[in-house]
Amino acid sequence: MKIIVSKNAGFCFGVQKAIEKANTAAKDHGKVFTLGPIIHNEQVVKDLKSKSIDVINDIDEIKNGDKIIIRSHGISKEIYDATIQKGAQIIDATCPYVKYIHNIVNDKHKQGYRIFIIGDASHPEVQGINGWCENKGIIINGEEDIPSVEEKYGKICVVAQTTFNQSKWNSIICGLLNLAKEILIFNTICSATELRQKEAFELSKQVEAMIVVGGKNSSNTRKLFEICSKNCKNTIFIENSQELNLDCLIGVDKVGITAGASTPDYVIKEVIKKIEKGNTKSEGNFEMNDMVKNDVQQEFEEYLRGYSDIQVGNVVEGKVVHVTDKEVFLDIRYKADGVIPLEETSHDVINLKENFKVDDVVKVEVISMNDGEGNVVLSRKALEKEEFYDRLRDYKDSGKVIEVSVNAVNNGGFSCQYNGIRAFLPFSLSGVRKEDDANTYIGKRLNVKIIEVKEKRDEVELLVSRKEILQEERETKEKMFLDKVEPGQVLNGIVKSVIGSGAFVNVGDMDVFVPISEISWKRVNKIEDFIKPGQRVDVLIINKNEELKRISGSIKRTGKEPFEDFIEKYKVDDIVEGKVVRYAEFGVFVELNDGVDGLIHISNLADRRVNRPQEVVKIGQKVRVKILSIDIENKRIGLSLKDVD
Repeated sequence: MKIIVSKNAGFCFGVQKAIEKANTAAKDHGKVFTLGPIIHNEQVVKDLKSKSIDVINDIDEIKNGDKIIIRSHGISKEIYDATIQKGAQIIDATCPYVKYIHNIVNDKHKQGYRIFIIGDASHPEVQGINGWCENKGIIINGEEDIPSVEEKYGKICVVAQTTFNQSKWNSIICGLLNLAKEILIFNTICSATELRQKEAFELSKQVEAMIVVGGKNSSNTRKLFEICSKNCKNTIFIENSQELNLDCLIGVDKVGITAGASTPDYVIKEVIKKIEKGNTKSEGNFEMNDMVKNDVQQEFEEYLRGYSDIQVGNVVEGKVVHVTDKEVFLDIRYKADGVIPLEETSHDVINLKENFKVDDVVKVEVISMNDGEGNVVLSRKALEKEEFYDRLRDYKDSGKVIEVSVNAVNNGGFSCQYNGIRAFLPFSLSGVRKEDDANTYIGKRLNVKIIEVKEKRDEVELLVSRKEILQEERETKEKMFLDKVEPGQVLNGIVKSVIGSGAFVNVGDMDVFVPISEISWKRVNKIEDFIKPGQRVDVLIINKNEELKRISGSIKRTGKEPFEDFIEKYKVDDIVEGKVVRYAEFGVFVELNDGVDGLIHISNLADRRVNRPQEVVKIGQKVRVKILSIDIENKRIGLSLKDVD
């Protein structure tokens, strides 16, 4: 029997990193918890539990001081914040690709885009993504979920669950194109997922039986099963080797194996062993990637690891025994000492006696077995580079701020440098507005955080962001502003934007919202008739909400109220002139002054019976009226037309 194992079967990058973080956390802290199963694989979860890594399914179970691992699927912003408020220490193992989706959704939601999430609404990854747009996303798992074209949206932003089927994605996208005038589409299906699905699709065409290994709750594994079943009717879905019924393989000459992103290597290996053991006629014809190794190969590798000899290319640890101006000598537990020449100690020019001390333990690479004097020649250069890369990864995980220099501008953002390493700062994460001239940033040094360390052969490239730093700066400024501003203060600002319910006025570090009712004492039908974006105005602070970080104000109250001004000049029985501005069933309203209207009841329009106000006066007509009443409390003025001579 020939067994073919898909090259990309098993743990993906995000899952592997999550498991590594969990194991490291348990080693460093002892008892730790994952918020929900770290991945959809019961065997892995049980294995982690044996290492003091337990599962918490509800944030109510979290106690102050608990070490909480955020699983690879990620969580919502609300749960993230609630976990912090509980006093827990967060160890974020969210897959970097999922976190990237969180950033997109959070950013575009704030910009007013309606978020469309293509994926399974019951999957924790999708639920977590939706939590970064206040759970207002529209979730689509199939073409039947697409809203009708009658439901028009101003602008939408589309993302996908990382494990979503690519062909289904393509179909759904076609159905969304007519829903809005502006559509931003981010194909966030993980490249590893897409590659795994393509390999499974092709492999399932070539075999008589196809085995899909993974957790029954794993979305990406279920999708692999669906894909393989289309080509191979004898497709078997198992979680482990115990579930494999070898009767399904009777008469099969060629069997394929693939596995979901949450399936560990040893589970795949156990399945292969069971097939091999049960197949007495097996010719031992296997095609496997390096991930799944036979016992002989593993034993050989263990033998090599235990061998005390060294050779060129080995990385060893040595203890410093002597330092000169040009060389560092180390005891490397070999028949000869090791020596690091000055030129191999660092990429930078350094003082050896300042940087190396006797008894220091140093990690080095063997570059020659003999320097001509019997010493093994060692180097720190390559390792120094790798250690620097490790520091970059630590900076990413810890959120450390670094400073990059901007070298150039391209279509997507800024090309930068950090200590000789290339860094890319996308426009969307730079804080630079569309109306700004990006070229003015060339030559500047910017504080950023690393959000991804991309490894490319023997070098790395950084993906960096200013977004979080700028947000922190804004929050600090907002807090300072909220601390000093008080209701009753009058501030001068610039109208930033106008919406149907009011206007936002920027007064420095924050915007003040002025409701439409506070724009003018006059009746306001269209705000733009009174103020426009860019106009400078005075605003009276009415209220502030420090918790919600909102301030409301009034433009009209910065001046004297027209009603008060009117009643200071006029009293009951005075004759005044006004203009008819609108009809009502019971009379007409007359504008007496800017912001001051009075009512002529229909019974006071004429000495005769009047059925409709239009019989007596017209809109815009100037009339002389007598003041019949002034209701100061309700700010109402009663008028009469018939009592004027």
